[in-house]
Amino acid sequence: MKNSGNHEDYLLDFFEHAPVGFHAFGPDRIIVDMNRTELDMLGYKRAEVVGKKSWADLIVPEEIPLFERHWREINVRGEVRNLNYTLVRKDGRRVHVLLNASARFDASGKLLNTRGSVVDITQRYQLARTLAASRQKLSRHKVALEKNNLVLFSWLDKWEEEKSFLKNNLQKNIEETIFPLVEKLKRRATPLDRRNLMLLEKSLQEMTGEFALKLMDKKWRLSAREIEICKMLKTGLKTKEVADLLCTSVRTVEHHRNHIRKKLGISNRAADLSEHLKTFSL
Repeated sequence: MKNSGNHEDYLLDFFEHAPVGFHAFGPDRIIVDMNRTELDMLGYKRAEVVGKKSWADLIVPEEIPLFERHWREINVRGEVRNLNYTLVRKDGRRVHVLLNASARFDASGKLLNTRGSVVDITQRYQLARTLAASRQKLSRHKVALEKNNLVLFSWLDKWEEEKSFLKNNLQKNIEETIFPLVEKLKRRATPLDRRNLMLLEKSLQEMTGEFALKLMDKKWRLSAREIEICKMLKTGLKTKEVADLLCTSVRTVEHHRNHIRKKLGISNRAADLSEHLKTFSL
């Protein structure tokens, strides 16, 4: 068993070098003792704190009303638990701590002193703030993404409506205006002309299908005449037949064919343009 002297040394060493800060306040709220751990936490020497400063002198000003309330509570209840405070070091840096304290009273109920412990939670506090900021940023991004999605879906809906309207309107105009004229021409045409008119009719029918819509995609940058030639080539017409139907020269059609191949990305390939165009209907 330890003798008295050694026991006192043991308790003093435990108080001074414990992994948490310890302090005691007198009834006047002035600090009457503080261990080395808490003094190092604050950057003060014992003589600068003990007998001179209160808890209100060591915390940020905005937390002083909180200390007043907790002081009243410890006088009534005898303890306070898990309180968050922000200490201000001598060099001005801030230390976030978790405080637990209890009170000691005499036989008449008069406060003799309080004893408290503090744990440095600065790292945990900073991590929590970083996490909260990240969540807030993520929430803002989520809201922005949802708004963008609404705009995109609204645009897509309008595009589908407009595409459907244009398709139906075009189909109606062709059926009511062009097809009757083609039928009238077929009755008077030669066999060769009748064949060409039938090919033209088939091409016109495809104008309202997916093939025409794919050709009109802005990424291809095809002109109206190039789209018209594409439709004819897809039906199997040769360059000269296209030239005859368009009342232009074979050279002009060849020029358009080269441009079309370049825009569709097959200018350096041996792919047949007519066969390539058929894949647009798949």
